Amino acid sequence: MQAYNGLLRGNNLKRVYALLFLLPFWVQAQTITIHGGDADNYPWHMEDGTGLDRILLKMVDKALPEIDIKVAQVPWKRCLINIGSNIIEGCFAASFKEKRKVFGIYPGGDKPDKSLRIHSSSYSLYILKGSSINVTAKLTISGLSGKVAAPAGYSIGDDLIGVGYKVDAGAHATSLNFEKLLMGWVKGVAALSLNGDNILAKNKKYSDKIRVVKTPLIDKPYYLMFSKGFVGSNKALAEKIWHTLGKERESSEFKEAAAVFLSK
Repeated sequence: MQAYNGLLRGNNLKRVYALLFLLPFWVQAQTITIHGGDADNYPWHMEDGTGLDRILLKMVDKALPEIDIKVAQVPWKRCLINIGSNIIEGCFAASFKEKRKVFGIYPGGDKPDKSLRIHSSSYSLYILKGSSINVTAKLTISGLSGKVAAPAGYSIGDDLIGVGYKVDAGAHATSLNFEKLLMGWVKGVAALSLNGDNILAKNKKYSDKIRVVKTPLIDKPYYLMFSKGFVGSNKALAEKIWHTLGKERESSEFKEAAAVFLSK
């Protein structure tokens, strides 16, 4: 008992209090909830929880023991609404749009830092075989007389409207937009290149009648956005996550994992 009382005297008592104060920070990681779109977006994120973005986020989670990343998939517009309402910490994968800044914050602020992207991806134009429609430059389509289908809520639709094209953005799935093309409701389909190419490779119904224009419509980076509330309270942590994401994306470990996924 005397030894115990001695432990609690003077400097020893201060050490005990210090240990008790620090203990929660040693054992409890901060939960970071991140939402992604619920539609298949090969190869970045898929409905079954796989994809290159998911692999990368798991690597970031492993590299930062102070956080515990939780990922869920919801409709894309809901992702933005949820960070705009500070319901969750982040959403992925968002290309840059001025009007999206009302919902949250990009890495780098008003002008996103491309080196901190989660991935880069191109959009291509898909047309019926035999069509003379072509892409001659960035967002420039020749021989088009009619609408282009684009995934609902995605930036490519606004990009095309911004340069004067008519866009049907009523469906979010590229396969549904391919159906519109086969039915003659639209003259072309704008889709993420890897996603559209993957659908053609796996579906003879589409590949027999649809082809991709080799020149992409546009190539753009995509980001992990954080809510304004999260960045306001955890700016240093948010920046650490973004920089770790950029570092892990260029690592040999990620590139090897990506190669394995793409070879399946």
